[in-house]
Amino acid sequence: MIRNKWAPLALLILLPFSNSDAKSYVMGSLGLQFDLGSLGNTIATDGLNASSNYSSTASDGTPGILPRRVIIPEDRLLTLQHTTDGLIKTKANGAMSGIVMSIGFEQDFGKAFFWRVNANYTRKVMGGDTTSSFLGYQFYDVTWDYSAVQIPVNIGIKLSATENTSFYIGAGAHYFKGGWTLEGSNRTEDVHQFLSTVPGATQISDLLADGTSPVANWEKTSFNVAGFAPNWLIGAQSRISDKGHIYMEAETLYSFKYGIAHPSSLGGALGLAPSVAYPIVLGGTQYRFGYKHEI
Repeated sequence: MIRNKWAPLALLILLPFSNSDAKSYVMGSLGLQFDLGSLGNTIATDGLNASSNYSSTASDGTPGILPRRVIIPEDRLLTLQHTTDGLIKTKANGAMSGIVMSIGFEQDFGKAFFWRVNANYTRKVMGGDTTSSFLGYQFYDVTWDYSAVQIPVNIGIKLSATENTSFYIGAGAHYFKGGWTLEGSNRTEDVHQFLSTVPGATQISDLLADGTSPVANWEKTSFNVAGFAPNWLIGAQSRISDKGHIYMEAETLYSFKYGIAHPSSLGGALGLAPSVAYPIVLGGTQYRFGYKHEI
């Protein structure tokens, strides 16, 4: 059904650029994308507040409430590690980064123009893993994962710098599908409750008072979205053989849509909501190095 629906539109787009004399290429590349999901600040410095609160008292004795945290930022956990002189140990890996694999087809038209279509697949390869333990008891263990498929169609201009080297810039739109997963446990409240009974440990206990309550055990929440968005690219290519070229490029994709997920743990569902809406960003800039071959 989907194939039949979009086939006429694809033909209308591509027909004006079909030219038997135009150069055509098949291409493939590998690359990197950083700060997947635009979640770097959430992981490293901001965290994510829960919908519930806990009672607190200001330094002047004024009572109040503060929000609990579903996601504890890594800088906070590292601060706890140094504040407790190693009683709390933290392993922090920062924002997610991923590898991008791309294949595509390109065709020149006119004197200096081209059109191309690619299929890009992005997968997390590093970052997005945080653990923290107190005297060997692991109370915080969160792993993020990410994958996305994007199919951009670009139209652009290609300008020769030398006989064998060209620079190009293009823009277009793309289809995207993918998302990210949050998996792990937040048992900070267990440590808070234990330390609250230990004489002289009030200061450390207070620093751990904002965990989810009840605790979130073995949570796994997945957000997946699909849609269409604009994109643009810039790059350079150089001939290395009669029909072969190497190229380097950066492509920025503005993939964004709100997603809905359903927390699987009691602590996650009560700490956030049974159904959670969150802005899912699959876009970003992909930096790729590849090879194209004239056919």
